[in-house]
Amino acid sequence: MMTTMTTRCHWLLLVSSLLILGCILESQQLVIKSVNVPSAVKIGDVDHVILDCDYALENTSSHGLVVKWFFNDEQVVYQWIYGRVPVANELIARYVDLTYKASDDPFTEYRAIKLNKPGIHLTGDYTCVISTFEDERAANASMVIYSTEESFDFEYRKKNIDDKDILETTCKAKGLYPQPTLNISVKDVAEKQTLKPTVTLREDGLYDILSRVDLLDEQLPEAAELKCTLDIPRANYSVSRKTVYYSAGTASATSSATTIPHKMDIQTLDSSNSGNYCMVAATLSIAHRSVLSCYRYIWLFLPCFNNKTINTTLKSLARTETSTEDTESKHIKEKENNKIRVRDIL
Repeated sequence: MMTTMTTRCHWLLLVSSLLILGCILESQQLVIKSVNVPSAVKIGDVDHVILDCDYALENTSSHGLVVKWFFNDEQVVYQWIYGRVPVANELIARYVDLTYKASDDPFTEYRAIKLNKPGIHLTGDYTCVISTFEDERAANASMVIYSTEESFDFEYRKKNIDDKDILETTCKAKGLYPQPTLNISVKDVAEKQTLKPTVTLREDGLYDILSRVDLLDEQLPEAAELKCTLDIPRANYSVSRKTVYYSAGTASATSSATTIPHKMDIQTLDSSNSGNYCMVAATLSIAHRSVLSCYRYIWLFLPCFNNKTINTTLKSLARTETSTEDTESKHIKEKENNKIRVRDIL
C-alpha cells in the first residue's frame, strides 16, 4: 500500500515538473507580434514605404539573432545580423535606406526596411524571418506597387456589315501595372463582350490594353448608355468612362436632312401633289424656250397626266413657244428699223 502511494506521488511530481518546464520554455519563445506591409501603393503618391516585422525575444537569448527579408519566398533582399550593419541585395539596393531604425531597442532597431520611391518591380510577396540559436519564427505579407493609366479613351463609330448597321465600340488604356482588365457594357443590355482584350507588355514593364465590341444597332435602346470599365484587380483600382449613343431612329427624330430625289425616285411621289409638281415641270420646260427642251422633259409629266392631258399640255407648250418666237422676231425687226432710221438721219 505504501509503495503504491509512493509511486503515484513520483508520477505526479514528474508530470508537474514537465508542465512547469513547458510553461517556462513557452514564456521564453521568440514571438513575431505583427507584420506591417502596405498592401497597395500607387507610384507617385508617397515618398517611401516601410516594411516592418515587429518581434519580441521574450527572454530568449539574443545569441545568433538574425533578421532576414525574403522576396517571393526565394530571394534574400535584406539581412541584419545583430551587432553588424544591415545589408541589401541589388534588387532593392537603390531604394533601401540602410540607416533607418524602426526602434531604439538594440535587439530590434534594424528589423524593418525603408524603401524610397519604390518601383513596380518590387510588387510581390515578402517574408520576414527572425531567428536565434534557440528559435526561429516567420511571417509574410504582400505588396503591390501599381501604376494607373497614362491615357484612357472610349469611343465608337458606325459601320455597315452585310447591310446591317453595326456600332463598333473601342476602349483603350496605356501605361498600367499590374496587368489590367477592360470591360465594355451597355446599360440594360445583355453582355456582348466575347473576345478577350488585347494586352501588350511594354519594355518598361507597363501594360497597354485595348478592347473592341461590335453591337447591332437595331438591338440597342434609343438612348444607349455605353460604359467601359478599367480595372487593376490586384490593386483594387477601378475607373470607368461613359457615353450615350442615340440609335438611328432617335437621331432622325432629333435632326433633319434634306434629300433631293433622283430621276427614278420621282415616280414614287404622292399623286396628291401632282398638280404642283406638274407646274414645276412645265416651268422647267418653258424656261428652256424650245420645243426640243419640252420633249426632253416629257418624262417629268408622265407621273401626273393621262394621255389626253399630256396632249393638251404639249399643245399649250407649243403655243407658248410659238408666241415666244413671234415676240423675239418683233424685237429683232424693231432693232433693224431703228438702225435704218439712224442711217437716214445721218
